[in-house]
Amino acid sequence: MTKGLLVFFIVLVVIAIIHFVSLRMVRVAEEQKWKYRKVFWYIYGFLFAIIGFINMLPFEQIKPFAFIQFLCGILVLVLHYLGKIEIKNPT
Repeated sequence: MTKGLLVFFIVLVVIAIIHFVSLRMVRVAEEQKWKYRKVFWYIYGFLFAIIGFINMLPFEQIKPFAFIQFLCGILVLVLHYLGKIEIKNPT
């Protein structure tokens, strides 16, 4: 019961932090938002690829989902580098 409550409160704190950051992002200039998005996509792709690689260890057994996760992380990095993940402003 206490472990469940601890996890619950940790999740609430993480959600509160994400909410606080998202509210602050509304007041940031558009150029700064673009820089933050760029860093976000690189970190996201890198972490996705690293976690997929770690899930593939040890290499004695075939783990197709971990390999797919690794490839998706690499794909996000490559697509962002090529400019295919850019969010265009419709106005």
